[in-house]
Amino acid sequence: MPPSLSTFKNTQRGFSVTELLIVLAMISVIGGFAIVSIVRGNRAAYSTSTAVEIAGYLQRARVDSMRRGAKDLNQMAQVKIFNHKFYSIAIDGDGDGNLDVPLVKSLPEQAGIEISGPFPKTYIFDWQGQTVDLQNNHVAPPSIVVGNSTSASAIKLNDSGKVLVVPGVKMPSAR
Repeated sequence: MPPSLSTFKNTQRGFSVTELLIVLAMISVIGGFAIVSIVRGNRAAYSTSTAVEIAGYLQRARVDSMRRGAKDLNQMAQVKIFNHKFYSIAIDGDGDGNLDVPLVKSLPEQAGIEISGPFPKTYIFDWQGQTVDLQNNHVAPPSIVVGNSTSASAIKLNDSGKVLVVPGVKMPSAR
């Protein structure tokens, strides 16, 4: 006996408009979370890459002072952090034995990255690669925290002056 019309309607397969709307809403929510995660990941990458860049300049200054055997304070390579956005590097880049005019750098604007205070911070390296103060006394250098509202990285110098970047630290709230 052939199936009746009511039996045929109940066995049809497919999606209702309500089911399609629920699936589209779920895809939108999941896609939104994915986009937010990607944006946060990019901001974290900016923070870490900026910290690595500054750490590289600190290491270049350290190696430069050691290479030239700089014992006079005026000939010691240094990195000076002026404020939340600007810093300078003074090294012997051309190899003539004297410090060049300091190169002033700024942090990238697009990611909202800042350096935490207080300011100014000066990192001067002697002939042994250790940090000294303005009276040429060895000092323990403070850490540098670079970050934005999403993430931060710390740049630490150990007692011998070696530079280390530590990602994933908390950005200090006070300027």
